[in-house]
Amino acid sequence: MSPWKTLPAHAADAQVFAIGDVHGQADTLAATLDAIASVPRSHLVRRLIFLGDLIDRGPQSLAAIALYKSAGDLAMVDDVILLPGNHELMLLDGISEPDHFICDWLDNGGDMLIEEAVPGCTARRLVELADIARDAVGEEFLEFIRTCPTWHMEGNILFIHAGLDPTAEPSEFLNQSRFGAVNECHWAWIREPFLEWTGGWGDCKTWIVVQGHTLATMQVTDFKVLEKAADRVTTHGRLCLDAGSTLDLAQVAWAEFTATKYRFCMTRRR
Repeated sequence: MSPWKTLPAHAADAQVFAIGDVHGQADTLAATLDAIASVPRSHLVRRLIFLGDLIDRGPQSLAAIALYKSAGDLAMVDDVILLPGNHELMLLDGISEPDHFICDWLDNGGDMLIEEAVPGCTARRLVELADIARDAVGEEFLEFIRTCPTWHMEGNILFIHAGLDPTAEPSEFLNQSRFGAVNECHWAWIREPFLEWTGGWGDCKTWIVVQGHTLATMQVTDFKVLEKAADRVTTHGRLCLDAGSTLDLAQVAWAEFTATKYRFCMTRRR
């Protein structure tokens, strides 16, 4: 856990926690929720925000979904918000139109969720694989992903899965559809020009963007190196919470925010 740092933007009057990409590392997510529960409660509302990509690549996507559903109690927070990542969107598209989309999802780590649901699965028909995925994650979770908010603001802090396009009008960019969204200029997929932009965010260039999706550095096992690469608040106006779970590493980045300060954290399971 890093020392507290001053926020150049004002967060809402709440005690806010954000968790980055989990990618099926359920044991690490459980430890992260425990760590958040151990943080002393302030007099403010405690809110937990998931930045998306709970699922795929790792071995326990279904267990991660179950933990998300119980996160309010496990993390001892008053409010839980799940924002969809590109992997949740690929799952939705794959189940809705398996002939067109499910292979993309399977090739990007969805095969691990299928294996978790049906160990040794021998299904080959795309519709059958979509049915397995639908039954495994459950209609309740799918409906939530279809309708949940795609971004969240706390004061001047924007929480979103991948980032913003500095060349686009913010509200137009943020209001893009979540369906059929395999697009490098989309809030669930964008990397460049977002990652290198230093010209500020939002209409008044005062936002701080908290995102996942893209590894802060390939040196993810060194906390000091990871923290330095992830924390671009003063230079780029963003904080990255992708700690390497996409590489099947049992570690998850998270952060705590107050109205005036923040700190970067990571949970690692050995």
